[in-house]
Amino acid sequence: MQNKKKSISTFVLLSVFLLAGCTSGFRADFESYMTDMEDVHALDSEYDEKMSQLEIGDLPEELSPRNQDIDMERLVSLSETLDQEIMPHVTQMKDAVETVEVSNEELVELHDSYIESLDLKQSFVQQLNDYIETYYMSVRSNEALIQLSQTFMENQEERDAVIDSISSEDETEEIDALIAQINENSTELEEESEVLQQDESRVEKMAHIDEVMLPLINDHIESLNQMNLETDRGVRVRSLTLEMYYGFEKYYQERKNTMQYNEQLQELQLQNILPLRETYQQMDEEYYERLNEIESELS
Repeated sequence: MQNKKKSISTFVLLSVFLLAGCTSGFRADFESYMTDMEDVHALDSEYDEKMSQLEIGDLPEELSPRNQDIDMERLVSLSETLDQEIMPHVTQMKDAVETVEVSNEELVELHDSYIESLDLKQSFVQQLNDYIETYYMSVRSNEALIQLSQTFMENQEERDAVIDSISSEDETEEIDALIAQINENSTELEEESEVLQQDESRVEKMAHIDEVMLPLINDHIESLNQMNLETDRGVRVRSLTLEMYYGFEKYYQERKNTMQYNEQLQELQLQNILPLRETYQQMDEEYYERLNEIESELS
C-alpha cells in the first residue's frame, strides 16, 4: 500500500512539473511573439487613428444620386489620403508582419487571424480609394458632357446666324452645298447614335463608338475639308461646323468614359466595401481580447 501511495505521489509531482514546463514554454513563446509584434501593433494603432480622422461614415449619403451638391474637393482629399498615406501605412504593416515567425500552434492560429484582418484592411483601403476615384471621374465626365453639349449649341446658334446673313448668290450656292453635306452627315450620325439608346451591353456600345461612330465623324470632317469654298461666310459656316464635329468626337469619347466609370462603380458597390471595415474591426477586437486573456492567464 505504501508503494502505491508513493507511485501516485510521483505521478502527481511529475504532472506538476510537466504542466509547469508547458506553461513556461508557452510563456516564452508568447513573450517573444508580443515583442516581435510590438512595432506592428503600434502601426495598427496609428492606422486606426488615421482612419478615424477620415470620417467616411457619411459617404453613402454624400455620394447618393439624390445629392446634387457633391463636395468634389473632399473626394480629392479623401483619395489622396487613402493613396498617399493610408495605403503605404498598410503596406508597411504587411512588410513588418512578414518578419514575425510563429511556431506555437495556438499563437499560429491567433496570428493567422491577425494577418487575415490585415488583408481585409488592405482590400478595404484599395477598394474604397478605387470607388472614390471612379466616382469623382464619373462626375467630372458628366460635367464635361454637359459643357460639350452647351458648346455645340453655341456653335450651332452662331452658324445659323451666319447662314441667315447670306446675301450674295455665291454665298447661297456654297451654303446650300454645305447644308446638303451637313444634313447627309447628320442623318448618318443619328442612325448610328441610336445604337447607344438600345439594350446592347456597355462593352458593345463602347466598341460601337470606337469602331463606327468616331471613324464616321472623321469621314464627315474630311468631307467638309474637301469642299472648295471661296466666300467668307461659306468658310465660316464650315469652320463652325468642324468645331461642332470635333466636339462630337470629344462628346462620344466622353460618353465612352462615362460608360466605363459607371460599369466600374457597379462592380465596386460602396455598400459592399464599407462593411469590410466592420469585419476587420471585429476581428481585431477578438484578436486583442485573446492577447489580453493570455496575459491574464500567465500573470
